[in-house]
Amino acid sequence: MLPTTVKKTMSRLCSALRNRLPETYIESFYVYGSTALGAYVEGASDIDFIAIVRHPPGQECIQAIAEAHEEVEQAIPGTDIMGAYLTREQLGQTAEQIGPVPTYFGKRLHTDGKGADLNPVTWWILKHHGICVYGRFIPFDYETPVEPLIGYVRENMNSYWLGWVNRLAVLLEAPGNAGSNVSADKIDQAVEWCTLGMLRQLYTIRERDVTSKTGAGEYGLRVMPERWHPIIREAVAVKRREPERHYSSQSQEERLHDLVALLRHIHAECNRGL
Repeated sequence: MLPTTVKKTMSRLCSALRNRLPETYIESFYVYGSTALGAYVEGASDIDFIAIVRHPPGQECIQAIAEAHEEVEQAIPGTDIMGAYLTREQLGQTAEQIGPVPTYFGKRLHTDGKGADLNPVTWWILKHHGICVYGRFIPFDYETPVEPLIGYVRENMNSYWLGWVNRLAVLLEAPGNAGSNVSADKIDQAVEWCTLGMLRQLYTIRERDVTSKTGAGEYGLRVMPERWHPIIREAVAVKRREPERHYSSQSQEERLHDLVALLRHIHAECNRGL
């Protein structure tokens, strides 16, 4: 069963699209991401979708899609919807092969293809866990080989995530009390985003599969040395919007120090054997 907010939002969006577009233009509408992985967190998770259309949309269809999303944003404010409108032939391809397509993120429609997470992780989740919320089920016949998935994840670890580690390390090494240089809320965000995001990469590399952020946190508690468990529990608590914290308000520098140390450990583990 879909979470109530996801069901309500997708129902409203599909209805708004159906009222504005030719009857058979949208072939199917799928949700993937945390929803499909059974890890949607109210108020914290995006609603990720892929809409499968009969042909690339012209200007009239693009305008209709934009208006449909505006209707949903006005009717159900506070939800974060992200997705793309693709033809069946574009499924499973690289972003370079797909080229510019309509994508929705940041509460507006874009036509340059930027911001769409059209990568091996998306195709893996869509094929193995995607949930059809409108239209007919699609037989996803594209391939999802494991090696390109792991290669993509490892490259992401050594570019995007390593950049995060380096920026946090600079903050930690700044003169004065590192914990006082940034708000507790900002450290919360970094703890949740980086810890769970990087543990997801580790999970894929080791287990040759994909999991959610909360699933990655639970995995980390199983496989990481016990010294890292407090910061992992902290990350899961932030993600789930739970009030419990494992560090006192006076230990922000300690929390930041543990975060950077854990991230460096995960980064090393992801590159082990190279």
